[in-house]
Amino acid sequence: MNTASAQAGIFQRIGYAIAASALVAYLTLSPALLSALGIPYDAPYGNFLFKLHPGDYLLAVALAFSLAGQGNPLVALLARLRESPPLSLYLAAIALAFVYSLLRYGPSGSAFFIDTLMMPVAIVLIVSRLNDAQLRGLFRLIVVLVVVNAAIGLAEAALQHHLVPYTVAGGVPVIEDKFRATALLGHPLENALITSLVLLASLDMSMQLWRRWALSGFLILALLAFGGRTSFLLTVMALLAYATVNAGQGLRAGRYGYLHIVGSCVAALFALPALAALVWSSGLGERIFEGLYLDDSATVRFRIFSVFDYLDLYDVLFGISPAQIQELSARIGLSRNLEAIENFWLFMLLQLGVFGFATFVIGLFSGLWLLWRRAGTGARWTLLVFVITASTTNSLASKTSALTLLFAMLCGLAGYRSTRQLTSQAARRPNMSVRQGVHA
Repeated sequence: MNTASAQAGIFQRIGYAIAASALVAYLTLSPALLSALGIPYDAPYGNFLFKLHPGDYLLAVALAFSLAGQGNPLVALLARLRESPPLSLYLAAIALAFVYSLLRYGPSGSAFFIDTLMMPVAIVLIVSRLNDAQLRGLFRLIVVLVVVNAAIGLAEAALQHHLVPYTVAGGVPVIEDKFRATALLGHPLENALITSLVLLASLDMSMQLWRRWALSGFLILALLAFGGRTSFLLTVMALLAYATVNAGQGLRAGRYGYLHIVGSCVAALFALPALAALVWSSGLGERIFEGLYLDDSATVRFRIFSVFDYLDLYDVLFGISPAQIQELSARIGLSRNLEAIENFWLFMLLQLGVFGFATFVIGLFSGLWLLWRRAGTGARWTLLVFVITASTTNSLASKTSALTLLFAMLCGLAGYRSTRQLTSQAARRPNMSVRQGVHA
């Protein structure tokens, strides 16, 4: 190995380590914790530099090291973008929307374009040069951190006490009639979304069946502790659909016999009532099971569309400022700090107008298509659940690491592709001696 190759390898390893640190930061440093530490990350005041998550800076440094390993960083960046036209389109669309917002309204309220929408590009550019083992390492890191977060959430639910004070908007305390765990990610809905994504994405990991059941069951219990109705219901529906399709394929392929089918049905008949009784007696998911109706939280998602009653054609075509969106929110009865436009599509339409919104949508679906076309079954369910769940909140129109983590975990799953291919070949040729997979 020559000196240049050795140096490139060192830069790549440093970039990989810093990228892993960025993922740790995203999954441990919540807005509430940053506020408690005196950093005005989600406060309506403070320097713009503090409006970006610490993970963003780490990810930018990781990308710089990754590119520096190939010589001229700018040339390397352009080369990587040329390799992936969907990613280039995504970046161009988000950059145009960001520039439009800056020129029209100034920097106020625009940090989320970088924090939420541009960081996924950085993670894709970094992982595009990682080998399968490194990709699997990043994905397992996310899984471990989310499992730890789930354990903290369950402990919070048992003790009825938050590890970090539950606050929004730079320290405004949130008081709810039913306790919901906030764990490391700081907000119940953020926790529920990330937990749901990891649960479904892990379906594409190669692992022993008992480990898969244990992981899925544990994360479902955590979803109950976080109290996110949409995430919980969509996750359960996706799991049932996944299991049904897999069972049908197994029957057609002759992998399951009569005893497998009957045994599974009998086990389910005994296990499900016992699990339901345990969950009910523990009080987990009280907000979910007692709130499956149109309560205040749900009706807000319908009321927000009344904002069009206060807009003229010019506003719809070219958008209104974040300050005007705040004023409109107050006029339709939303609390300034505790309620928001709980639909990121609507929020982006209001801020960018029809033309800017069209650009944003084209870019977003280009980025999601990049993930979809190389995804396995679990990853595709993950994408569907993400889009539906995110559409019920202001997620992608606010500061969140959810999209960056989605890109990181689904790109990381590519490291399991060869394992899935071996498993698929073994299923098609059951009489051949083919290794069934690598335990995660």
